Amino acid sequence: MSRLLDRLRPAPAAPAEDATRLGSKISEGTASGAAILMSSWGSPDQERIRPGYAGFAEDGYAGNGVIFSCILARLMLFSEARFVYQNRTTKKLWSNGGLSLLEEPWPGGSTGELLARMEQDASLAGNAFIRRDADGGFLERLRPDMVTIVSEIVENRFGQQHRQVLGYHYDPMAWDGDRAAEFYPVEEVAHWSPIPDPLAQFRGMSWLTPIVREVNADTALTGYKLKYLENAATPNMIIKYEQQLTDDVIESVGARMKARHGGVDNAFKTLILDRGADFTVVGSDLQKLEYTAVQAAGESRIASAAGVPGIVIGLKEGLQAATYSNYGQAMRRFADLTVRPNWRSACGSLAKISDVPTDSRLWFDTDDVAALREGEQERAQTFMTKATTAQTLIMAGYDPASVADAVNAGDLTLLVHTGRVPTVLYQDGQNTTKPGGQA
Repeated sequence: MSRLLDRLRPAPAAPAEDATRLGSKISEGTASGAAILMSSWGSPDQERIRPGYAGFAEDGYAGNGVIFSCILARLMLFSEARFVYQNRTTKKLWSNGGLSLLEEPWPGGSTGELLARMEQDASLAGNAFIRRDADGGFLERLRPDMVTIVSEIVENRFGQQHRQVLGYHYDPMAWDGDRAAEFYPVEEVAHWSPIPDPLAQFRGMSWLTPIVREVNADTALTGYKLKYLENAATPNMIIKYEQQLTDDVIESVGARMKARHGGVDNAFKTLILDRGADFTVVGSDLQKLEYTAVQAAGESRIASAAGVPGIVIGLKEGLQAATYSNYGQAMRRFADLTVRPNWRSACGSLAKISDVPTDSRLWFDTDDVAALREGEQERAQTFMTKATTAQTLIMAGYDPASVADAVNAGDLTLLVHTGRVPTVLYQDGQNTTKPGGQA
């Protein structure tokens, strides 16, 4: 079984004069000569995605149940939102026909599919690239490991320099041999990188990057368990002979043992000895290894890096620390600290290729997301609190329309006073306030 860490190693580089040219054909898994020599995987003016996207997709997403569950949880919740506009002043959500491109990004596509693709690419590659066709009729997802971010140093009128993105070079030759490489200007491509890469200026980083060893360990433990079940479950051992063996015989026996019984793939095979050999068990079975606890610790680290509470995807440690009665709190944490920031940043990225009115911004609406609905009692209490607040503000002389906007947005600066001063009347020994001095 190949290890995920092995797949992260870049393939040999093409000659520097060819590989560093913008239009050169670079096959999947390779990078420029500078990328091989530098830890940032590219020269400053050409940032390529970190090598390992295919490995993350095959050995991680498609080959590891914990990673698949984490990405699936992120994907399913992230794709539930719908796009709307938000007025920059009143914070009111609204929509019109201008959102049709995001509602049907490509023929037969939907908002959910667009968001799902973006989350999938961001988790596996750290970046998602969505291109708007030059005619503006459809959107296209660009496979992230075939995109090179092209930039240059520019100067302002004071002579100060800064680096600026010029566009994106897309070379799908290794994936789609019938399509030629193209360069798309920065105005045509929405680049979403929710986790910035500290070794690059513009590129993002996958949340899988820091836990490659945890993924390898979890995969190895799964293989260990499988071999344990397939074979006679025999731990490691020491082999002893009564007579003294020559160095050549010792090396020969050791080499045969390693070839026939070494490694996870050869674990637990039946061992046959002769010439009076004896053995002593020094290994551990699954119980002595505390297999469940060891694997659960690795799963917890993977879920932590993904920003997904263990209880949400049913991990052992998550269920031990809490029960499903705490599911609502765990889901709220998942939404508030993981998914909502991604919604906001994704809207900021997609706004560049969307027709957004000048007085509004592209935003997201989660009213229809069942997983984020509060309990009926809590919703009723929240509504009553808002209603009481609105009544108090209206009776204090504020314009009812501005009160509604301020209460919904939680922004007191939206309040507009009518100028009328409320009058306090005494009725049945209690204070009763009526606006405008009405008796």
